[in-house]
Amino acid sequence: MCNELEKKPSTKKGKPKYDMVRPAPSAPIVRRMAPGELNNVQHTLDIQPSATMHVEMRTSAVDRSKGFLVATVPLFAGLALGLVLISVFFLSVPFLSLTALVIFWLSFVGAWLVAYGYTLAVSAEGIALFEAKSKWDVVKREQAERWNYYNKQDGQ
Repeated sequence: MCNELEKKPSTKKGKPKYDMVRPAPSAPIVRRMAPGELNNVQHTLDIQPSATMHVEMRTSAVDRSKGFLVATVPLFAGLALGLVLISVFFLSVPFLSLTALVIFWLSFVGAWLVAYGYTLAVSAEGIALFEAKSKWDVVKREQAERWNYYNKQDGQ
């Protein structure tokens, strides 16, 4: 019925008018996919890149320390200034006073020392120090166990 032509009487005399019956709108096709299928989408392009890059990084403790300063000094200066402004507006500390200077300096140095200690602990030197201390702790424990064993052998 949707592809057939219908005859309708014409409003004008003489010729009948032919109209096409319009098809019903089609529903969209929905394909349900399992959640596992949705997560396993892989796009592989086996194309050689036109330009390649080789990065070789050589650094030293001086480079790392300069990088630490570049990254942290502005951050901690902003933190210290923020604490001074909070103390000026909320605690009625005069802005250009010794108290404001002490708040600025102590907050800057305190935050810097915490970050410096953390950076030392996770740096290459800090990891090497932790490893060396751990090995010496093992040696000390082993030595203590040996002395305990020797003392038991002697009957002490």
